[in-house]
Amino acid sequence: MRLLLIDGSSYLYRAYYALPHLSNRKGEPTGAILGFVNMLQKALREAEPTHAAVVFDARGKTFRNEIDAEYKAHRPPMPEDLAEQVEGIHEVVRAMNLPLIMEPGWEADDVIGTLALKALEKGYEVTIVTGDKDFLQLLRPGLTIYDGMHDRWLDEATAKKKFGVEPARVVDAMALIGDSSDNVPGVKGVGPKTAATLLERFGTLDALLERSEEIESTSLRRKIEEGKQDALRSRQLVRIVTDVPLQIDVDDLKVRPPDMERLRELFQRWEFTRLIEHLTPRTAVARDDYHVVRSEEDFEALIRRLEEAEAFALDTETTSRDPMRAELVGLSFAVAGGWAAYLPVAHRYEGAPPQLDSEEVLRRLRPLIEDAARKKYLQNAKYDWLVLYRHGVHLRGIAGDPMLLDYLLDPGQPSHGLDVIAQRELGHTCISFKEVAGSGKAQKTFDQVPIEVAAPYACEDADVTFRLVERLEPRVREAGLWPLYEALEQPLSLVLARMELAGVKVDQDALEALSRAYGERIARLESEIYALAGRRFSILSPKQLGTVLFEELRLPVKKRTKTGPSTDVSVLEALAELHPLPKAVLQYRALTKLKSTYIDALPGLIHPETGRIHTSFSQTTAATGRLASSDPNLQNIPIRTEDGRRIREAFVAEEGYLLVSADYSQIELRILAALSGDPALSEAFRQGEDVHARTASEILGVPLEEVTGEQRRIAKAINFGILYGMSAFRLARDLGIERREAQAFIDEYFERYAGVKAWIDQTLAQARETGMVRTLFGRRRLLPDIHSKNRTVRAAVERIAINTPIQGTAADIIKRAMLRVDRDLGQVSPEARLILQVHDELLVEAPAAEAEAVGRYLASTMEEAASLAVPLKVEVGIGRNWAAAH
Repeated sequence: MRLLLIDGSSYLYRAYYALPHLSNRKGEPTGAILGFVNMLQKALREAEPTHAAVVFDARGKTFRNEIDAEYKAHRPPMPEDLAEQVEGIHEVVRAMNLPLIMEPGWEADDVIGTLALKALEKGYEVTIVTGDKDFLQLLRPGLTIYDGMHDRWLDEATAKKKFGVEPARVVDAMALIGDSSDNVPGVKGVGPKTAATLLERFGTLDALLERSEEIESTSLRRKIEEGKQDALRSRQLVRIVTDVPLQIDVDDLKVRPPDMERLRELFQRWEFTRLIEHLTPRTAVARDDYHVVRSEEDFEALIRRLEEAEAFALDTETTSRDPMRAELVGLSFAVAGGWAAYLPVAHRYEGAPPQLDSEEVLRRLRPLIEDAARKKYLQNAKYDWLVLYRHGVHLRGIAGDPMLLDYLLDPGQPSHGLDVIAQRELGHTCISFKEVAGSGKAQKTFDQVPIEVAAPYACEDADVTFRLVERLEPRVREAGLWPLYEALEQPLSLVLARMELAGVKVDQDALEALSRAYGERIARLESEIYALAGRRFSILSPKQLGTVLFEELRLPVKKRTKTGPSTDVSVLEALAELHPLPKAVLQYRALTKLKSTYIDALPGLIHPETGRIHTSFSQTTAATGRLASSDPNLQNIPIRTEDGRRIREAFVAEEGYLLVSADYSQIELRILAALSGDPALSEAFRQGEDVHARTASEILGVPLEEVTGEQRRIAKAINFGILYGMSAFRLARDLGIERREAQAFIDEYFERYAGVKAWIDQTLAQARETGMVRTLFGRRRLLPDIHSKNRTVRAAVERIAINTPIQGTAADIIKRAMLRVDRDLGQVSPEARLILQVHDELLVEAPAAEAEAVGRYLASTMEEAASLAVPLKVEVGIGRNWAAAH
């Protein structure tokens, strides 16, 4: 029999500080609960106990407060947002059917100690789960201690390392040393090494106090004699009581199966999506009306049903997640009432049954799929559009995409995948892809999955898609977001599909040359770093770098992580002022990342048939509404550095074509001027002035024509800092000035641009009142933590509240421009193609003879994409490669 005793009081604090602040959409803090659940589940998996209990401190005083009124008196109160989660943690423990014990008048340590020794007497193996060093005094045969936070076992060696003595004498050592966090006095001036030396000589605390005259050192002898009563009182405080009169017996702590439904309710309330996935699946969507289309008769019946339906859901099953390389394996359809069918066309495993011919199937389905008047629902319709297009079918009539609908309702959700939305909205656990295809190296492509296994999975995808559109559409309309969906996001998904289809050409020879050049630069940096360090080490290892910086070079530790001193970018930037090594490491990191992420990776992304790279654009990644890209992530190529420019040189136009770049100039500052209505800022843009020079003139009190480059740099940092709610501390760090001076700049800015300050105040007031902010075009972002009691969290949300209306409006504007360009570009240049969107820039590949006309068209179209109180301005460039055009 194995007993697991979990120190719940220790765990909840550790869980709270282990994870960043998290909350659900209602604004309820959840980070400590999530951390606690993760640690609890891990402990149960590791120990596999037959018996278990979770023990918490009871409220109120204990006998120790009678011994010493100052015991734990100086401990700060529990953080408010942690206190709010304690009951939730208790609810989880109860839902897991684990005994939850709180004994009035006693600490959790005493209850655990009592249960542990009783269990040992009955022949149990006992594991105490805690990170509290006090429990080392209980170590003995049959009893182990597991620190789940750091995934380590505490043993006699731990006691020797911590206190210099074996477990039996830990209490005496603690009595001498004391514990400042609990106000345990100990003996003043006696530390761990001295305590260990004394106990090694005298054996016990009692013997030491009786024979203190034998201590040779006069000062130490005086400390022991003067601190005798403190030592004795401290021993009473630190000794874990092992005979608490408990009503519960060890045998009553038998492990029982958890209450899955209660756990599901709790996890759904707190939005623990991944934890829900690991519960026993709950089927809220019946699968008993799913069918496989095997014969001509079945196919005819399917077509008739689709023709009669007001709307149907459609999903493709393919061999790849990359739509540009995916081959069609089957199609699934669903209509109202939970009816769904799977139509396999290319399962190729050994023993696969005959299937209908794929070309004939698509030919007969084409009228339905291409009929724009027939409503279709698709999850991530962009993918299916590309797959079908490559198979000769032009998908039209997309009326509902759950991914986009869910994103508009709450863009801050970490995922808008079908499985996640189904769990959140329907309480339904979908069949996962790995359940049907396996995972890791053993994962099959879908054409190798048996049809009888594939069909329920495919049918469910279509069925759930249909149900989600029917559920989400009314909510999107009610929230006033339907115009954004219908007129912007949904049609934009097909613009992005066409951009992905077009792709962009890269110069492989240029990339190979660049790879060699970067390899040489990285090698030189390596040698320089080793010389500065005085030895070789793994430069990209934070641990080894920390050893060099902080132990060998003795540079100051700026901040710490759970695993030791931090070596992140901000730390290295600060240390670069003290020593050349950190600066060289920053350069090394930047170069190796660019080389591995782009220079060496891009050739492998070239499509074997098109010879171009087809990046994937995402509408649902950034909570502000901005687009993102992957494979490759074009957003992260540095814009203003020479290294970034050289990578962009490898993106080229086809022979006879040129790249035309059209980039919004200072669009976010222009939007700030328009939203705030600030007269001075607006006038600067209307007059076409250098807005950074104008700001410098205003806040520094110098004539516009006398503004220096350094003054303009300060003003530029302030202008953009205001957009992101930058603090004086951050501005001071970025400009290398005193914090007081930075605050004075910000104060002067708001005095000169009072309209901006008024808009910020009004935006924050509305965010606090409504729990959200909106862009100029109505896109919203929910801010559940706007009233957080955690000041750091609240300040971060306030910065989001200021930035989102600006950055989100900029995102909406360029999306509006993309729709117009996609629609009308062919009238200017029939062969020109929109191929990339990055930040505030559009990139078009156009015939060389028509490039200038395309540039003029892009500028006018983008500038007219929105009517603001200040003019939008677009800068156009043309070149053989992206760098030359930008």
